[in-house]
Formats: sequence, structure tokens, C-alpha cells
Amino acid sequence: MDLLELAEKNFLITYSVVIGVGLLQGAIMGKGIRSRFPSLKRHARTASIILLALFSINAVTSILKFAEPAKISITEFTVPVTIDEALSLILNLLGINAGLGAVIGVFVSITLIVFLRFADIHQIPRFFIFVISCMVLIVALVGKFTDFVPTTFQITLYAFYQSGITLSIFLITRRKESDVLSEIK
Repeated sequence: MDLLELAEKNFLITYSVVIGVGLLQGAIMGKGIRSRFPSLKRHARTASIILLALFSINAVTSILKFAEPAKISITEFTVPVTIDEALSLILNLLGINAGLGAVIGVFVSITLIVFLRFADIHQIPRFFIFVISCMVLIVALVGKFTDFVPTTFQITLYAFYQSGITLSIFLITRRKESDVLSEIK
């Protein structure tokens, strides 16, 4: 029995762990966003709704890409002759040739990379986010460059993971901290 069969057999525990990891990762990122941008605390509801929309779009496009990854084969590679062919090859390799959803997904991903670099997050949570993100990247690369096709169970797990991140970021950034002194003025 391999690890995936064991996870499927104990699906309630597996779902709980995956949702917990997504919630924890989202809470760390949400707390980092709040500490990096303290002005968001005054506009918590608006900012959290905008973040919810961005992360929801990112989650949906990521789940769709995970469910049906665009396969790349070595036999498809040709030496690009023109700049258009070179750009097309780069877009296909990076997987960002899918339209507006992919652009938003890339924007959110790049923003998170920059944010993690400059956010006030302690080393252990930063390492946790990095390790989990690397694991997800490896699975995505395996899906893109091999014959791996995720099962419904694996797609559902990924959807719960992405939902946990999105929900947690929304809930953490939504909190509006009232400053007692601002009410007196």
C-alpha cells in the first residue's frame, strides 16, 4: 500500500490535515500582510474582500491547472526561429498562456514571493510556507512533464488546500483592530 492509497483510506484525517495546512499557511500570510501593511487595518473589510477575490481567482485557476495540466513533451520542442516562437515557447513552459485567470494567478504568486521577502514573518513560519509551496510546485511540475494525471481525490485535496489558504487570509485580514485613541479624537 503506497502513501496515496493510505491517505485515501483515511480520507477524513487526510482532509483535516490538508485543510489545517491550508488554514495555517493562509493565517501566516494574512498576519504577514497585516504587519507589512498596517494601513489595511483601517480598511480591513474592503481590503479583505479584495484579497478574497484575488485569492479565489488564484485558487480556481490553480485547481483547474492542477486538474488538467498542460503536458509538455521533449519531442514537442523545436528551436525557435522568430521572437514570436521563442515567446510562445517560454509562455508554454511557464504555463501562463491561459488568459486572464493565469495572469491574476501569476500576479498573486509573484506578489506573495515579494511579500514573503519583505514581510515581518519569523523564520519558522517562513520556512513552513516555503516548504509547502515547494512541495506543491514539485507536484505541479510532475504533472506538467510526466504522465501523472491526478485522481479526483487528489484534485479535491488540492481544492481544500487552496480553499483553506483563501478562507484564512480573508478571515485574518478581515479583523479590524480599533484604536481607542482614534475614537476619542
